[in-house]
Amino acid sequence: MATTAHGQQAERPGGSLRLSGFGTLGLSHVDTPPGWGFRRELTQSADDGRWHADVDSRLGVQLNYSLGTRFELVAQVIAKKRGHYAADGDALEWAYATYRPNADWTLRAGRVNVDAFLMADYRNVGYGFTAARPSVELYSRLPTTLDGADVARSWFQGDAQWRAKLMLGTARIGDLHTAKASRIRQVVGGMLSREEGGLLVRASVARTRIDIDLTNAQPALDGLAQLGQLPIPAVADQARVLRERLGATGVWATFWELGLRHELADWQWSAEFVRVAAKPLTVENMVTAMLGHRLGDWTPYISYGIARNSLAVLDQPAWQAVLTPVIGPLGAAQAQMLGSVVTTSLNNTRVHQSTWSLGTRWDFHTQAALKLQWDRVRVQRFGAALWTGADGSPATVNVATAVVDFIF
Repeated sequence: MATTAHGQQAERPGGSLRLSGFGTLGLSHVDTPPGWGFRRELTQSADDGRWHADVDSRLGVQLNYSLGTRFELVAQVIAKKRGHYAADGDALEWAYATYRPNADWTLRAGRVNVDAFLMADYRNVGYGFTAARPSVELYSRLPTTLDGADVARSWFQGDAQWRAKLMLGTARIGDLHTAKASRIRQVVGGMLSREEGGLLVRASVARTRIDIDLTNAQPALDGLAQLGQLPIPAVADQARVLRERLGATGVWATFWELGLRHELADWQWSAEFVRVAAKPLTVENMVTAMLGHRLGDWTPYISYGIARNSLAVLDQPAWQAVLTPVIGPLGAAQAQMLGSVVTTSLNNTRVHQSTWSLGTRWDFHTQAALKLQWDRVRVQRFGAALWTGADGSPATVNVATAVVDFIF
């Protein structure tokens, strides 16, 4: 955002203060199956209405206080739609101290951005990108902030600028409809990028532990553990699989990313691939690509995003008949209900969808742009985890969006 917003700077004894900001006013119409709710990010609360004015709308303010050329303090606050259990401190997007010992090295500590994907610096700053919103398939679940530290080095090799970064910390993730958000801890990651002639190529990798609060799931876990001890392989084996998936916490995950962005004359395109491997919790591949062509103040574009879960859909258990002679009709019925509820719940956490988007951007002002976008989303069976109120049915959804992005 600091590279796109103009800001106001005032000299102070011993330092300088810079104020800048950004915002988006958005309106969307969503054509979904009954009860389905659209959201741009997993942290947003449910809303199954047809019209949405709060999905994309946001307002951000950033303060940069510089102490000479080596030290800087940065704070960024964003007001936007969040989940019911979002912490008050979540509005503080960035809050870090920067130290630059020389022109090549930068060290930051505090709440920093997660520099692990193409739009890490500006995913909330709509004016900084072409489309109405970042790809939902890729960006809706990725954390925006990292509580920790990073160190980066930049250098030139011929006309190419290289940049390398190491990051450490922790972050909150997941659906903030739940009282306790999941966390990724012990994040250790690195990023390497190269930029020359308008072409940016970057790659990142990170290793982290995912911790999920399982307090509410403990009775189900205990019930599945008991079923896993029964001398009936057809039931015991399936119960153990369900317990392993439901109780997946403290899982180590590996994150890979490869991104490209190119601007050549009036053409611009980008592509990004992300893979998250966190067995038995999930294994996902996400890809997004965008192509735009500038015609004066207008930039029509087309984009595509896809997210695929590599773990198979779990089959519904058929335990009641085989368990009735062993634990009685009531116990068998309870076991069957437990298996069915857990299986449906786990299947509904899968993301398996794709989106084609057509749109145009009109830069009607040097600090503001209007964007019109139409999305056609195809959700596969048991692949609607990005939606609220969705069942396991496949669906095709249309989303029409108009936003005005601005900076100041």
